[in-house]
Amino acid sequence: MSPEWSFPRAESLPTYAFLAADAVKAEALAQGADIIDLGLGNPDQPTPPEIVERLEVAARVGRNHRYHPGPGVAPLRQALVEWYARRYNVRFDAEREVIVTMGAKEGISHLCLAILDHGDTVIAPDPCYPIHRGGPLIAGADVLNYAANSGVEPARALEASFAQAKVEGRRVKLVIANYPQNPTGLTITRAMLHDFLRVVQREGALLLHDLAYADSDFQTRHAPSIFDCGIDSEDVKKFAVEVYSMSKSYNMPGWRVAFMVGNERMVRALGHLKSYMDYGTFAPLQLASAWALTHGDHLVDQIRTRYFERARVLVDGLRNAGWDTVTAPQGTMFLWVPLPEVWRAEGSLVATTRLIQQAHVAVSPGSGFGPGGENFVRFALIEDAPRLIEASERLAPLLKDSAPRSQQSS
Repeated sequence: MSPEWSFPRAESLPTYAFLAADAVKAEALAQGADIIDLGLGNPDQPTPPEIVERLEVAARVGRNHRYHPGPGVAPLRQALVEWYARRYNVRFDAEREVIVTMGAKEGISHLCLAILDHGDTVIAPDPCYPIHRGGPLIAGADVLNYAANSGVEPARALEASFAQAKVEGRRVKLVIANYPQNPTGLTITRAMLHDFLRVVQREGALLLHDLAYADSDFQTRHAPSIFDCGIDSEDVKKFAVEVYSMSKSYNMPGWRVAFMVGNERMVRALGHLKSYMDYGTFAPLQLASAWALTHGDHLVDQIRTRYFERARVLVDGLRNAGWDTVTAPQGTMFLWVPLPEVWRAEGSLVATTRLIQQAHVAVSPGSGFGPGGENFVRFALIEDAPRLIEASERLAPLLKDSAPRSQQSS
């Protein structure tokens, strides 16, 4: 009989946020329910046909089916260099400061494996997209949180976390940030990002910034980059990298194409690890992505407008349905809302289960995004207006039945 070996890395990770309610959803679907699924942030629209056409052309070229350079094909790395120069007026060396990854999650998790070890300390946002906490944990590092919510300025929250680390006798090696932020929908100004980076720089830590929602800032056309926040980009390159993904801006989630740019040593460490782990994304996918970065600005504008309008519809719908606190998101493709007061004692997972079973509306429980997410749920804006309106209408009777009797009779 084989011994009962432990699997410490897998066993130490909490249940992934998007799987927490899957069993409940599967049971409802098996009973024939029409679920309006606003859980996973999976774009509902297909990749624009202009991009798909470039994929088809590149896929017919035989040499594109071979292994290709681990850091990514040269046309794609050069297209990203030009994208950053056009958008943020910053220059990167395509050979030394740019690497293509198989989606942002792969790049983040493998960078953590490449640069972190047991005994290292990381500061990550709370609440956060699960890989921002999970990546360091998988690498064996300890994770402290900084409060990522509208009630505190990011630099001040980060300072508090560094102070906590010092009290505990820890030296922070890496800070992870994500603006516009998933799940909260919060954005950051250039001035606020400047102050945030100064804290990291002063404390001597490294920085990983996830810019996956660069094109989904509803306050400004382009969300600020860490390389264009009022600090000389060459200074930022000394301690920081940034991740950008094709998934949300171009409706290309299944293509698994993203990039990491910045600090040469961190990029090189990731590339060295990846040389053992993979041979990169299929070259035709990369070549079509290069075309999209160069020629697809108008496509991005359309997608950004779609999410902005969907957010407006869902915010209005939830308010009309009686959801007691709903604030419009500043960006991303999500709506992050606190639970109605009468549900908070039960927690976000119970509330999510109720929404699926009784209203046939699926959301993500806030607890899956960290301790700071408890008593929130996240709606993904992945249905068009009629379905979002219908989802709100389905919730109205449930909210009314849950309201205190004094409110029901008024």
